[in-house]
Amino acid sequence: MEGGRGGKRWRFATPNLAVAAAGERSIQRYLLQLHACLDEHGPRPVIPLSHGDPSSSACFRTAPEAEEAVAAAVRSGDYNGYSSPATSLPARRAVAEYLSCDLPYKLCTDDIFLTSGGTQAIEIVMSVFGQPGANILLPKPGYPKHEAHAVFHRMEVRLYDLVPERGWEINVEAVEALADENTVAIVITNPNNPCGNVYTYEHLSKVGMMAVQCWVTPYFLLFVPISMELMCRILT
Repeated sequence: MEGGRGGKRWRFATPNLAVAAAGERSIQRYLLQLHACLDEHGPRPVIPLSHGDPSSSACFRTAPEAEEAVAAAVRSGDYNGYSSPATSLPARRAVAEYLSCDLPYKLCTDDIFLTSGGTQAIEIVMSVFGQPGANILLPKPGYPKHEAHAVFHRMEVRLYDLVPERGWEINVEAVEALADENTVAIVITNPNNPCGNVYTYEHLSKVGMMAVQCWVTPYFLLFVPISMELMCRILT
């Protein structure tokens, strides 16, 4: 290793070309290029369809009841330290109860893992799946962070096509041809990002049956919106 004030370069490790290539395909890069072409003072308003945070819109403002519940929790002084690495037990219990309302079975706190957004969830899941010789099936088009984290954890990425003529459905036959004994998971994004479609129950059942036959784990990321009802359950 060389470095310091002598002007020599630090030499850590050989650059990972796969990680660099995955990073180059970031959607943010193309969005910045588009924004650079906009006329901020033009007559037409700009509607950012790429922005996935509904809370920035006035029509999705957090309910006053949820705001008061957060304020009451802060004033109580009961939450002024680091939370458990396993995340808050009352929060996981509230989420389990909330999700169980629409299920034929009951979830428990051990079924729930809370993360700070989707990126942390992707990182944790990919670190679990990552093992020598493993490959993972990702949709094309898809979300670049899946590929970046998969490559970081030294998994081989195999891309399967979505079919635009069928509402961006998964090409099940192509997925089955890609899977082998080293396939650890298939990533399924529903509702789809970036295509915006929602898969039918019948289509997901077909994909699930294929995954079972191929001994592949279907990997879904479940994002639970923090609604007023859920927030009140967590903080009471």
